[in-house]
Amino acid sequence: MNATRTSWDVIVIGGGTAGLIAGIAAARLGAKTLIVERSGHLGGNAATGMNLGGFFDGDNVQVVRGIPQEFVARALELRAGRGHIFFHDVDRWISSTASIDPEAFKSIAIEKVEAAGCHLWLYTTFARGVAAGDRVQAVEVVTKSGVSRLTATVFVDASGDGDLAASVGVPFERGGGTRQQAVTSIFRVSQVDLPAVERFMQEKINTEGKTPWTFENAPLRGSHRYWTPWKIFPEYAQKFPRQFGVYYHGVPGEVFLNCSHTTLPSLDPDDITRSTVRLRQQAVEILDFLQRHVPGFERASMTQVYDLGVRESRRIAGDYMLTLEDMVTRREFDDVVAMGAYPPDLHDAHGGEILISGKGWSRVHPETGIPNNPGYQIPLRCLLPRSVENLLVAGRCASATFEAQSGARGMGPCCAMGQAAGTAAALAVQQGVSPRALDIRQVQEALLKEGAYLGRRFETRR
Repeated sequence: MNATRTSWDVIVIGGGTAGLIAGIAAARLGAKTLIVERSGHLGGNAATGMNLGGFFDGDNVQVVRGIPQEFVARALELRAGRGHIFFHDVDRWISSTASIDPEAFKSIAIEKVEAAGCHLWLYTTFARGVAAGDRVQAVEVVTKSGVSRLTATVFVDASGDGDLAASVGVPFERGGGTRQQAVTSIFRVSQVDLPAVERFMQEKINTEGKTPWTFENAPLRGSHRYWTPWKIFPEYAQKFPRQFGVYYHGVPGEVFLNCSHTTLPSLDPDDITRSTVRLRQQAVEILDFLQRHVPGFERASMTQVYDLGVRESRRIAGDYMLTLEDMVTRREFDDVVAMGAYPPDLHDAHGGEILISGKGWSRVHPETGIPNNPGYQIPLRCLLPRSVENLLVAGRCASATFEAQSGARGMGPCCAMGQAAGTAAALAVQQGVSPRALDIRQVQEALLKEGAYLGRRFETRR
């Protein structure tokens, strides 16, 4: 029966870090929920080997908890990742990251989706939304069986690109004036002699005597240009991106590299294809350099180049637009439904320079003397698209300025937004109202009950 069901309480478009959590949250509250995912697995960027950032703020307060934390805990049980990693040093730019093996993340995702009673359609592509007045009536999706029209009481757009919202006419922004964020493809490399690489980085690259670079602390290091292994090779330093992101999940000899960059002028298929081809070429060129010039990579082999990783595309216009000032000042919102601590992280589309915004963000902790990133609140209004009553958005397409989105797009905040959107969607179904008409206190209580963190003023309620 479920295989041909076309009517649901909640439909979530996209099964990445936000949509996956949204589906679980909605189903746990009893909503008949369907996740529509275009690929053959769940997890989005968390399934590419990247670490999940933004769980802890600079005061070591865990601001992303609830369902996302369940994933970290389960990965540790399976010995499939190193859990939360902390690095307290002046040469860092973020408080912590969470290490989960990507294949384990995929398996944990299926496990939790099924346990919640959430239904899932893989290899299913969103085509368009059908709206009437101020409501989404249905979505059309493409499967191997053809085009299906699916209806729901409430929809969650967690597509990353705001596909559903844009298709029903919700206004959106893209980029920041003349600026755009770079796109990247993570690639996995095996048969790496890790100690040999670390010795090279310490002896040849660490010319200023910073805390020794290791694969274990690499994701948290600041001074990104400083730590590139091609820093001492002028020809390559001018050609290659100005960062060398590395993720290591505890599998001997296996690392995931985040160091390719290119532009994505538009979301047209030609531009998407050209960008993907360029990134794959960069991955081959970078690995060739490492094999030739960096001890420890001589026998390394390319295991996988992952799909295009988009940092920012459509940002939906919501009832409220999160700003950089909101994040820096730790503004408190009456309708807070999620938190994050991933700092603004602007990757220049031309050359790969990482531009951490200087508008008051980078500051030193008064007690430790090390860079401190504050936790920030995300209000429900950022998840509510203007002029549509039965639609929520979650993830990198939520309502935020270009600068604020560069932080809120982190996987920790996206997971938290997913839990908030799924919770609000299920409550709206239960009460027969639009998400916008919900009593925010009921949404917050439901989130707190499932382990989410919404700030210190809510701690006495638990």
